[in-house]
Amino acid sequence: MDRRAFLITSAGVAAFSASPAASRGEGAIAGDGPLPEGQPASDGYQPPSWLRYSRTIYFDGKTPPVYPHLREFDAGRLVKVAIQLGGDTIRFEPVSNWAYYPSKAFPVCPELNGRDLIDEVSRECRKAGVHIYCYSKFGNPSMVVGWADSHPEYADWVLRGPDGKPYGTYNNLGWNQIQKPCSTSDAYRQGIRQVTRELCAHDIDGVYFDAPSGWGYTDICYCPSCRKNFLAFSGMDLDRLQNKEDMEARIAWFHWWNQVNLDELEACRKIIHESGKFMLCHNGDTWMGFALRGQYRIPEGFMVEHSPQIYTRLMTGLMGASMARPYHKVAQMYLGSYCVSNFGQPPHCQPWGLHDATMEDGDEILMEGFTNLACGNLPLYATLNRGYYGSGSGSDRPVREVFDVMRRVEVLLKDSAPVPYITVVPTWEALQVWRTNRKTWNVEMSQGFALAMLDERLSLDVCPSTEVTARWLGSQRVIALCGATGVSAGQARILADWVREGGSLLATYDTGLCDELGRLKPGGMLQELLGVEMKGEPLASLSECYYRPKESHPALGDYGPGTRLMGDTQLLPVAAVGEAKVLADCWNLGLDEVRGPAIIANNYGKGRTLYVSGSLEAHYASSRVVSLRRLLASMVSYLAYDAPPPFTTTAPRGVYGVLRQAANGDRVLWLLANVGFKDADIGRMRQEFVPLSHVQAKIQLPSGRGVKKVHLIRAGRSVAAPVENGYVVVEIPSLHVAEIVHVELA
Repeated sequence: MDRRAFLITSAGVAAFSASPAASRGEGAIAGDGPLPEGQPASDGYQPPSWLRYSRTIYFDGKTPPVYPHLREFDAGRLVKVAIQLGGDTIRFEPVSNWAYYPSKAFPVCPELNGRDLIDEVSRECRKAGVHIYCYSKFGNPSMVVGWADSHPEYADWVLRGPDGKPYGTYNNLGWNQIQKPCSTSDAYRQGIRQVTRELCAHDIDGVYFDAPSGWGYTDICYCPSCRKNFLAFSGMDLDRLQNKEDMEARIAWFHWWNQVNLDELEACRKIIHESGKFMLCHNGDTWMGFALRGQYRIPEGFMVEHSPQIYTRLMTGLMGASMARPYHKVAQMYLGSYCVSNFGQPPHCQPWGLHDATMEDGDEILMEGFTNLACGNLPLYATLNRGYYGSGSGSDRPVREVFDVMRRVEVLLKDSAPVPYITVVPTWEALQVWRTNRKTWNVEMSQGFALAMLDERLSLDVCPSTEVTARWLGSQRVIALCGATGVSAGQARILADWVREGGSLLATYDTGLCDELGRLKPGGMLQELLGVEMKGEPLASLSECYYRPKESHPALGDYGPGTRLMGDTQLLPVAAVGEAKVLADCWNLGLDEVRGPAIIANNYGKGRTLYVSGSLEAHYASSRVVSLRRLLASMVSYLAYDAPPPFTTTAPRGVYGVLRQAANGDRVLWLLANVGFKDADIGRMRQEFVPLSHVQAKIQLPSGRGVKKVHLIRAGRSVAAPVENGYVVVEIPSLHVAEIVHVELA
């Protein structure tokens, strides 16, 4: 039986719905309703306990020893290397450019010759006591341009333009020879379900899906299947998508795209769970306005995409951990990366799979690994292929140390949580302004604010708006909305209720300018709460803008009348309303004119709010102007009613701290000494970290608790630690890359 006939007669086809929305009672969607959501499984499946603290090593299927030729693959050698690296789990990639097992659905490696690499690796893993789960494509198969012409059974998997001809390659990744897929067609989705069944028929522990919401891997397809299904879903002709200005059609298409992804993820989860296995997926592409918002809730865990800069990695990692925590999910994060540099760099790193077997590790791996753990995530080492060939010198020392420390902190990290002085809330709703062809800087501004707090040693957490509830707000001291363009009416209500009862809110720039669908809201969605009436779109950017305090106020710290602070060059036109007070205005030096209010304070019920009409945080990320971070720190301290911070350090700027509370209440301070020189400002270039000496940390003790012992985990020794004014004082003689300070409470 040929492949197409097999798929048409398989059991999966009968379950496949040409119009996924029909089974959910949804009609045509024009963009006014909520995006489809995913929810945790309710089928009784329980993942294995070891999964939540697995030391996973990724074997890549796009490079040797399996691609471009299957010549040197040795499962025993592969598992032996994983053990030497300190791993206890292998993420094996048997579905990549080819299937490396006898698949009836995915193109099989021409050199396979009847072998089944999943079976080979699984047998070796079971003998060695190593866990294994298998990677599978979901929205990004790899077919060389023109290959489907000679394999017509896969013709329905190729992305097609309005003229019916194939189009699109992964040229941005250096893969200009790889054809983009039609990941929304019936044939492709049926194939993925069949691949899932085939993987689950093997002796493995779970299945990992790559890029379910990876819009960057695909595009709009005009094949007959997509034309039929989009029409059934939306009532629209797919050809409307040829007009890039037809936002109604584009919004409807993304609703359809997300519904297809949601239905397929849930269908594959059912297959996987019924086989007694767990499901993981890539979550890096989901935090964008047109992706499946609740994807991270569907599997047992997800992979958080890496960030090349450590402060953005902390921002991304803390947010990923906060998405996983309410559902007891696993959040993994790359330890190591695919290429020497990042996208937008010279072509020495393309294609991005090139260096998986050749790039040597260094101290960057230590920093990334400890950062991942500090966020509460599991390091996922990429890739085992490097160790398989033993290229370079000393290339396995960093990952060995990270995994060794991971074993020692397991009891402290499991079910731990940050101890925040302030929590940054990126909003999904801000990302929805794409519907009106606007741009939001919510993520970038949130990253800049996180950097300022890290530099000021104010303990930080990050929680996305998708997980903000009234109950969660009740446990927070101060939250920050940084350029959160979109805010829903429901969010506005729970924020107002929380502040009214004593909470404190910092909002900047265009926070609340639009509703959850990106539509301008006259006055703003938070007008009453902030005491701020928003007058419309941001003013044009002007150089030489300064904030001038109008009075002395605790929110402004040491800055009072007569001082001028570097301000943002762009701001939102606003006016104070009600009892709100303008603390500072924005003045342009060159024109000698006031552009409008810059900082507005408001009391709302028992709580406080501060609003900044510009973005000091975005300015700080690029300028590192001292007054900007000090002003932001003064604002946060004022909103926290001058409560003492959970920790402080005496160290050069660039030493970041993340304070966590262990499940038993102990305090664990992760110090990351990101001090040194990097060869480039983006990507993973070689970095030299400068060793520091005599760093001091003060960690606040919970009320009524004493200190039993203080242990420096990486150094492997206990230190004397006196208590002064409610803080345990810890001297760290030497700090290079990282140290973990464990305060065992009495």
